[in-house]
Amino acid sequence: MSFGDFGYQQARGSVSGPLLDNVAGRLSFSSTQRDGFLYNVATQDDLNDLNNLGVRAQFLFTPSPNFDLLIAGDYTRQRPEGYAQVYAGVAPTLRAANRQYAAIAADLGYTPPSTNPFDRLTDADTPHRSYQDVGGFSVTAEWDVGIGELTSISAWRYWDWDPSNDRDFLGLSITTVSANPSEQRQWSQEIRYAGDVSPDLNFVLGAFAFRQTVHTTGAQEQGSAAARFLLAPSAAAATPGLLDGYGRTTDIRSEHVSGALFGQLEWSVTDRLRILPGLRINYDEKTVDYDSALYGGLATADPALIALQRSILAAQSYEAKADDTNVSGQITVAYDLTHNLNLYATYATSFKSIGLNVDGLPTDATGAPILAAATVEPEDVRHIEFGFKSEPVDGVTANLTFYETTVQDYQAQVVNASVGVLRGYLANAEEVRVRGAELDFSARFSENFSLHGALAYTDGEYVSFPDAPAPLEGTGGPQFVDISGERLPGISEWSGSLSGQYTRAGQLLGHAGEVFAALDVSYRSDFSSSPTPSRYLIVDGYSLLNGRIGFRADNGWDLFIWGRNLADEEYFEFLSAAPGGSGLFVGYVGDPRTYGVTLRGSF
Repeated sequence: MSFGDFGYQQARGSVSGPLLDNVAGRLSFSSTQRDGFLYNVATQDDLNDLNNLGVRAQFLFTPSPNFDLLIAGDYTRQRPEGYAQVYAGVAPTLRAANRQYAAIAADLGYTPPSTNPFDRLTDADTPHRSYQDVGGFSVTAEWDVGIGELTSISAWRYWDWDPSNDRDFLGLSITTVSANPSEQRQWSQEIRYAGDVSPDLNFVLGAFAFRQTVHTTGAQEQGSAAARFLLAPSAAAATPGLLDGYGRTTDIRSEHVSGALFGQLEWSVTDRLRILPGLRINYDEKTVDYDSALYGGLATADPALIALQRSILAAQSYEAKADDTNVSGQITVAYDLTHNLNLYATYATSFKSIGLNVDGLPTDATGAPILAAATVEPEDVRHIEFGFKSEPVDGVTANLTFYETTVQDYQAQVVNASVGVLRGYLANAEEVRVRGAELDFSARFSENFSLHGALAYTDGEYVSFPDAPAPLEGTGGPQFVDISGERLPGISEWSGSLSGQYTRAGQLLGHAGEVFAALDVSYRSDFSSSPTPSRYLIVDGYSLLNGRIGFRADNGWDLFIWGRNLADEEYFEFLSAAPGGSGLFVGYVGDPRTYGVTLRGSF
């Protein structure tokens, strides 16, 4: 059990053991509660809290020495009021001054509760809800057959998603409803056979099948401030109520069926040299049935006013189907140069399956959906990696890896002027590349002191992406830009971590054990938080320091106090442009300093 500030409470436990002859069971549960780190001045309530509950049951049957059957089921219930973002700043755009945030906010008489995001204040006027129920069950059977083991894994899972968001991020009635509740069901079956042909050759062969259905019933509705925020001031002033209550409902049904055959060998050519080839043949078929309808807003027969409404939300219906077969594989060569130095190299191909646009399509000059844009080509991935794993001296390990990954037909948001499209949709960028190096090590200097560390250098860029959406500051200018050579989002050039622990024998309340103290620090350099790099959406680099100190008893219980983000670093998890093109951008602020105490034991 753990207790901390911000009302943090967490309880986790499990009980396991024999139930009958050849039958064992385990029951586990977890519960986490915590107040939110943001405060909503409009509702006088906190946001971004934690409210999670989970349970898992497992039963193991061993009717014979060569057969095991494991049946498992789990359920997780999450009811957080999250995940809200706060005002982070305003970027100047290429739009006319009266279409930018400062003029819009002045006309509407609006001031945010704070322009300092680390005051952690919001005035969101739409409820934030990130409710979800996740669960399922699986049956795993293992038989010793012939020279190997036959394994069957049958599984069924579900995910019910019930969200609500304030998608304008402000206490203005711009977007009053924005939610896409979804129900997902999936079934999978895997059968594999693994064994040893000889002492020098082993193998895995298998087949995999998967079916997923998703039903989404979405809604978006605009409020009284939407016209001024989303349209030119002259249009908003001339037609009061044009977008008040104007909304769109969507009904989206999609299905994904996939099947694969796979295999891998491990051949010990000599006592030092191993070769590991693998191959996978994969088939995917996807379908989508999309239908949206409009409601509300100003009732009018004026084509110009109708066009203004449709420029914000439009109805659309289409059906699409796509299928694709991919062959991928890998080969790894590993060589033990000495008993404590292993060299290896890998070449692998992979893919991301064919995609479908399931949230609307770009339209042609007549307003009809461009069905050719429904299909998104699969990604084609090539990966090269080499490095070493070593133990230079007793108690010290060091591993170094170099790699390069290229992706052809990278799936991304694009704006394609060749089809007269002014909205983004999912399509393919020609090529991206990521290369880098990773070092990790551990060292035990004595029975009492140990260190662990990691350092990574990563260089990720769009090799070719000529029709990307404009950056935030380019709003109002060209609808698409060439960002070939620019950095990929979410990738820090440098990242690393270092942790250390010191222990010594001691006693607490008459119990023998050890006292321990540990610190760990992590660092990442700045990174782009936008698909198209924007100088306003670069998240600054930051470091986080965590620590704990406590007592570990020999009879199976621990008691320790802990602190996270001990330096109370102010940082963003990510930044994003707010909808509407006003130049406003918002951010999700990282957790502040927290502390607490944990007690755990086994009996």
